[in-house]
Amino acid sequence: MNDKGHQALEFAGLAGELLLENGAETPRVEDTVHRICSTAGLTEIEVIVFPTGIIINALYDNVRVTRAKRIHARETNLNKISVVNDVSRKYACSRISLNEGLAIARELDTGKPDRRVFWGNLAAGGIASGSATILLGGYWADFLPAFMAAAMVRTIIGVTAFNLAYVLQIFLAGIFAGFGGSLFVDLGFGYHLDKIIVGALLPLYPGITLTNAVRDFISGDLLSGTLRMVEGLLIAAALANGVGVALSMYHGHLRNYLF
Repeated sequence: MNDKGHQALEFAGLAGELLLENGAETPRVEDTVHRICSTAGLTEIEVIVFPTGIIINALYDNVRVTRAKRIHARETNLNKISVVNDVSRKYACSRISLNEGLAIARELDTGKPDRRVFWGNLAAGGIASGSATILLGGYWADFLPAFMAAAMVRTIIGVTAFNLAYVLQIFLAGIFAGFGGSLFVDLGFGYHLDKIIVGALLPLYPGITLTNAVRDFISGDLLSGTLRMVEGLLIAAALANGVGVALSMYHGHLRNYLF
């Protein structure tokens, strides 16, 4: 297989990997990979997509080629999904070359973390959590505790991202949200503990995961839909158990020592 075939397969694999890692549904991943491969001249294209991996099998110059990729990290980044969609469609319409598309995909895949992006996400998540607390019936006095608790949760996720499984990260986030919310309320910075905790954990709720599970079921991707549904339920259970453990320990033991 010549260089173009290798580049096409790498481009398609990276595009599918980026989509899966950032929260795209299965039909979108399959369509994007198929679009790139067919434009590059590959035939007999078969794409198998799971939430934890992707397999591409095709024929190029009478040579059978296969690429498999294990997906470890997953998050929700709609901006990356939008960029990959745009690049794949530009390539399919011959508005960019294969080399240009591959270069963009590599840059997205290996881009270094930007501190400004981290602080921006931290601030945006805190504001969203504080606003959600008020929309749920909390007072304006609950805004700051929800903001701070959400910032603690986001920081914990960032610190443990490369050391723990995602479900354990979520469990820790629930613990810190429960501790942080309880402590802020006891210090007089808030009134509605339940709404503060719910607001702080709002960015971690598996809404997109469960929505994609339903979309996969509707599209006939029963295995992917089942796996996503199980993942969403595990995340929800980890959040609930983390908060429950924190409230039990704080109100049962720590509160008596601190106040």
